Amino acid sequence: MQFVAVLVTLVLFYVLHQMKKRGISFGVRVITGTIAGLILGFIFRGNTEYVSIFGSIYVNLLYSMVIPLLLTTIVRTMLNTGSLTKLRSVGLKSIGILSLHNVMASIVGLILAIAFKIGQGVNFDIPADTEVREVPTVAETITNFFPSNIVSNAAEGQIVPIIIFSVLLGIAALKLIESGKEEVVRPFAEFTNSLAEVIFKLTSMITSLTPYAVLALMTNAVGRVDSTAIAPFILILVLNYVASAIHTFLGTGMLVSAFAKVNPFAYFKKVWPVTMIGFTTQSSMGAIPANVENLTEEQGVAEEIASFTAPLGATMGMPGCAGFWPVMNAIFVANMMGLGWGPADFVKLILIALLVSLGTVGVPGTATITTTALFAAMGLPLEMVVLLAPISTLADMGRTATNVTAANSSALIVAASENKLNREIFNRI
Repeated sequence: MQFVAVLVTLVLFYVLHQMKKRGISFGVRVITGTIAGLILGFIFRGNTEYVSIFGSIYVNLLYSMVIPLLLTTIVRTMLNTGSLTKLRSVGLKSIGILSLHNVMASIVGLILAIAFKIGQGVNFDIPADTEVREVPTVAETITNFFPSNIVSNAAEGQIVPIIIFSVLLGIAALKLIESGKEEVVRPFAEFTNSLAEVIFKLTSMITSLTPYAVLALMTNAVGRVDSTAIAPFILILVLNYVASAIHTFLGTGMLVSAFAKVNPFAYFKKVWPVTMIGFTTQSSMGAIPANVENLTEEQGVAEEIASFTAPLGATMGMPGCAGFWPVMNAIFVANMMGLGWGPADFVKLILIALLVSLGTVGVPGTATITTTALFAAMGLPLEMVVLLAPISTLADMGRTATNVTAANSSALIVAASENKLNREIFNRI
């Protein structure tokens, strides 16, 4: 039966490949792989060990991308600020507002996850060879945030020290630029940009395998557990859209009202087209041109701020993909495993979600990367990230709409604080 299960899986892989060749969307293929995995899991219950190999390889490849992706993205983002002076003014304000978005969204996700007790009572078997690393104390956590040996930090999957090292590296490069050594930094910047593009492409190649990995891992998971365990995933999907609505309209509305001193209803009317672009394209990066145009033409934000903060918001902050979504996923798995997390763990969870958000990339699949990084930092099994991927695909529209709106509103708030907001244009009907 093991051989038959593998053979049927390979046939379904071919079907998924043909669907791709015919132009069928990524999301549809992931859902198809999910359904096929559910069916195969029931049919070959207890005979899916070899099928899981395909999914395990995907998990390893995905995990290998986390650290180089964070390193290149953070450094490139900081270099794009141009100078420490700009970084300290517009840059710091932008990062501050985007970070506030992330923290607020993480708290929303935390509250919803605790209130609905997601994951409790779920009997979703995790492969026996999966090791869950012990979560250190708060004091150890603070100390371990800072890098000691980045090679060993990377080898051991220590995410936060790599992020902090990347930030320090970016600051050092900017200091050299300010001291008149721009020529010295230029090769480094060009190398970083080139490496980032290669890493992005490789990451895209790996995440393109998600439909196949989902099929394999779902087949193995369903073949080993009670089918009733799948139902709680639907709750996460629903709560994702609840969190998206709460943060997009209530949270963002409060921020633009308090900091930019604008009517939130007028703001949502103006930003709505951009929000829908994010919703339909599922790409924060793809929405950048429309975001910048909306800010300058419809809201009166100065071009230098719109062109800086909106792209920055597509590479960090990300309240949907790096805020409430990975937080809810982490609590789901922690409750499922009976880890008994308390307030200190929740604070650490929100802090790590914020740090991970510094290295997110605004393309479809970002949530998988950020969730992987968060799980690695919290010592949770990475296999669960892929098993949650089908629901993640369905959740991506709401998350991306939230991300795009957060980037837009952050630019508006920074412009208002810098007296670079033309309120006549904003108030124009």
